Amino acid sequence: MLKRFNVTVAAALLVAGGPAWAQSRAYVVTVAPAPQVRGFDKLHISKAALGGAEISLWSNTAIDPDCTEHAPGATLRIVEAPAHGTARISDDPLYLAFPPGNPRSACNDRKIPGHEAFYSAAAGYTGHDKVVLEGSSPGGRVRRITVDILVR
Repeated sequence: MLKRFNVTVAAALLVAGGPAWAQSRAYVVTVAPAPQVRGFDKLHISKAALGGAEISLWSNTAIDPDCTEHAPGATLRIVEAPAHGTARISDDPLYLAFPPGNPRSACNDRKIPGHEAFYSAAAGYTGHDKVVLEGSSPGGRVRRITVDILVR
């Protein structure tokens, strides 16, 4: 259900020290329910690696506010392996950093069930490499994550 409100912001802006032009401004605000987190996202990120040192590429989890794994959980897999190194997925518990407003932020001080992708360049290789990952959430969101890696 959508709700429309006519809002005049002049008074609020003038009280807050806003500009004089706000006296003649009126806005229409439409309030709608938040969209469901389902669908397909394409993400493109860049990372740098030094020599053969292993770096973290991506991590995901699906946990409840009490820090237990949500069933069914999140998934993470390698869709396209790197041409000049190796990639692996770890299913070991990990630390994540939920923002303070997230009810799961209380879980930041402990390891939680999840998945993490790692990359290591081949010995002696320098240049560009790429890994493509795919992660999914229990709610039906799928993310295709392309990671461009600069190896120095």
